[in-house]
Amino acid sequence: MSTLKEERLQIRVDPADKALLERAAEATHLSVSAFVVQAAASRAEEILAERSSIRLSPEAAMTGIDRSAAPGALAKHAPDPVPALLLGRLAVDRRYAKLGIGTTLTAHVLATAVEVNEKAACRAIVVTALNDRARQWWERLGFLPFDPDKPEQLDLFLLTSEIEATLRAIR
Repeated sequence: MSTLKEERLQIRVDPADKALLERAAEATHLSVSAFVVQAAASRAEEILAERSSIRLSPEAAMTGIDRSAAPGALAKHAPDPVPALLLGRLAVDRRYAKLGIGTTLTAHVLATAVEVNEKAACRAIVVTALNDRARQWWERLGFLPFDPDKPEQLDLFLLTSEIEATLRAIR
């Protein structure tokens, strides 16, 4: 059963585009109108799906921390500089906040850090929180401030030896 189509859509095209559309419509055994509507609707769905999808792309890089500036737990028996994995900014669109996406992404990054640690022997994961609220979020995952006397600072670390405990707590 076909539905009655009452809405109209008028478009203007140059002769070359019209000829192209006519050839494509003929090749698919559709009228030009049906071909254009089908192609436009398909593309519209793709665009809207892209905009509602969640893109996750954490950035991480190896870094070194001056052992003399590192907290005791990080500096103890470590080379100088102390090898670490620097995790870039992690954020979730506000429309998707409170769904556990950031925590899930962090769990993935931490699990990957375990693998990196086996190959590159990094001692810690290092992050710089965006603000106080983000710092508190990282601290709930076990990250600690570099300077315990300045708990408000935004530079935090998690020892790689503590990753498994953090992953168990997340899951």
